[in-house]
Amino acid sequence: MRVAPHADLTRREIVLLDAGGTLITLDYDELRRALATAQPPNDAALDAAEGRARVWGAAAAGRGVSGRVLWDGYFGRILGEVGVPVRAHAAALETLWRAHHERGLWRRPIAGALDVVARLHAAGRRLAVVSNAEGQVEQDLVAAGFGAYLETVVDSHRVGVAKPDPRIFAIALERLGAGAEQALYVGDVPAYDVAGARAAGMPAVLLDPWGIHADVTDAVRIASLSELPALLGI
Repeated sequence: MRVAPHADLTRREIVLLDAGGTLITLDYDELRRALATAQPPNDAALDAAEGRARVWGAAAAGRGVSGRVLWDGYFGRILGEVGVPVRAHAAALETLWRAHHERGLWRRPIAGALDVVARLHAAGRRLAVVSNAEGQVEQDLVAAGFGAYLETVVDSHRVGVAKPDPRIFAIALERLGAGAEQALYVGDVPAYDVAGARAAGMPAVLLDPWGIHADVTDAVRIASLSELPALLGI
């Protein structure tokens, strides 16, 4: 489907982006190493399990669930979907939590995301990331190949404020020397990304690859990041 430019968005020179679920996704090899199971799940099984976990996660975030509770609920569902026995969940969740803090579990670029970011950068858009993370998201983005395109990365753990609080977006804009009227935000969780961007005074683009957010009416919705350049008139 051909995406038409959005008049308001084409005028905005700054594109703020979420990280996990927007630019980078779970590194399944890291996940399998952390689980260390006799029969590790294949990529197709993990894709399906993560898709279902994300449906739960988006709804939970909308109810205000956050932090370790959100983490355990999300990964607990993935573990259950790929056949890890319930009795082994607590140990597996703790192993995954430690692995994420040591080296990051979200390190794999989403298919096509690097090309999109490179295209936006080449077209003169200024790019930055605003992410709810645990202190390591910048190194994860660099490892995934995004470092050369980003002017700054705002990690909630490092700045002490998280989406949807508009202050985390204000930090990014201050670093860029810009105002909300110059920017837009792209993310995949309505309760964090759409609500936060709107509270910060900027429009939101909701990345919805599973088509689970048809009820969201206060954001432009796209199924793939590859649709973003055309939406911005590039």
